[in-house]
Amino acid sequence: MELYNNIQESLSKKGVNLTVGTIYDFMAIWKSWYRGNVNDFHYYNEIIGGKSVQCERLTMNMAKKICEDMSKLCWTEKTRIELSNKKATEKLWEVLDSKENSLTVNLPIFLEKMFALGNGVTVEYKDENGKTTIDYIDGDVIIPYKFTNSYISGMITISRFAEKKGKNKIYYTHITYHEFLGDKYIKLNELYKSTIETALGKQIDFNSTFPNIKESDVIITNNPHFQIWKPNLANNFDTSSPMGISIFANSVDRLKSLDVKYDSFYNEFILGKKRILVDQSAMKGKMEVNPDTGDSHFVQYFDKNDRVYVGINADMKDPVKEIDMKLRYQEHIDSINADLMWLAGNIGLDEGYYKFDGTGVKTATEVISENSKTFRTREHYLAIINDCVYDLVKAVCELEGIKTNKISVIPDDSIIEDKNVQAVRAQAEVNQGLMSKKKYLMDIKGMSEQEAEEELARIREEKMSNQEAFGFTKNIEEE
Repeated sequence: MELYNNIQESLSKKGVNLTVGTIYDFMAIWKSWYRGNVNDFHYYNEIIGGKSVQCERLTMNMAKKICEDMSKLCWTEKTRIELSNKKATEKLWEVLDSKENSLTVNLPIFLEKMFALGNGVTVEYKDENGKTTIDYIDGDVIIPYKFTNSYISGMITISRFAEKKGKNKIYYTHITYHEFLGDKYIKLNELYKSTIETALGKQIDFNSTFPNIKESDVIITNNPHFQIWKPNLANNFDTSSPMGISIFANSVDRLKSLDVKYDSFYNEFILGKKRILVDQSAMKGKMEVNPDTGDSHFVQYFDKNDRVYVGINADMKDPVKEIDMKLRYQEHIDSINADLMWLAGNIGLDEGYYKFDGTGVKTATEVISENSKTFRTREHYLAIINDCVYDLVKAVCELEGIKTNKISVIPDDSIIEDKNVQAVRAQAEVNQGLMSKKKYLMDIKGMSEQEAEEELARIREEKMSNQEAFGFTKNIEEE
């Protein structure tokens, strides 16, 4: 956070008023929960035997799990992006799924981190080799400086690197300005150098370090070549900030409760394991003589390395006493599942979406209903995600010179239960003449208009060929 404040202070002297606020403090907290390792929670001190001992609390890492699942709900390998014709679509996907961009692989990962941090940015540009490139940028390295309501039209992205000079380190901060102004996308690069890790330092010549990258660029366009991605949630942590919040931002207390109970569940098997109390007198050994060799050796009656035996120095009625504690197995499972129901409901999923069975968390595998809470949450997030994808594709088309008058983003609806019911009803409507076959292929099968027409043409050709084969010459009506 100190670095952000230093950047804000330095750039304000140049007339750039960054909006930092407290949101970056919260993003650091959400990032640690997403990582599954929160220093002031998963590491703690406990008094054991009169001494302070550092302990580590186990984690279920549900923060990452829910971000993974929300990403899978909103984007799968079956999600389609199509342009107005097949040739343009193929050219687009050559860029989107190039080795450098790999949208099919990178976008779900990017969405997962966006749901965790509450923000993410994609930037499209031509690299030094003239290739159209998509950068997927984490939300904690962007700072807005121009926005209207929650729409951000000006921001900086930050990247840092260091080099060693003798015993000292030199820290470099690369700042890129992105601004969409009317019909212009303006991009400006700056480089700063400092001997202090948390300081921005002094501005130096950018091209001396990056000779093959333009220091500034202006593109005439009606579409910005950057997109701000964030969950469709109100920011109740920093209400003056246009930045988004993590989908589990208001569920941290439940994440804590889950980890406390999961850690207790694990320790139940350690602390509640079977033990045998043995009086010190019974733990003693004695010297025995081997009758064949005459050699003597010491014999220990109990294996000191077997942790089931506990030696005590006390007056016991019996020298050996078994203690077999009852494990609170089901109580822990029920308690964890109660928290999982609350967590799922709080992030917009159905209450039975997660279940703990004692070995791990299971995710509901059945398809979801269109009137379910999970479906409504998915649609809520898709509204923003599809807008960002549309703008990203439009920017790529501009950079590649791909001509199209239509961009379609078609989500994967195979997980929606009621699609089967819709398909049966649509088939009946086609048979009754209430729906065209073309509309059926587009609505139910998810085909584009061109694909539907091509499929119907193939059906007509096969129909005609079959009729000719059997000697029929009746004309086939056009669909």
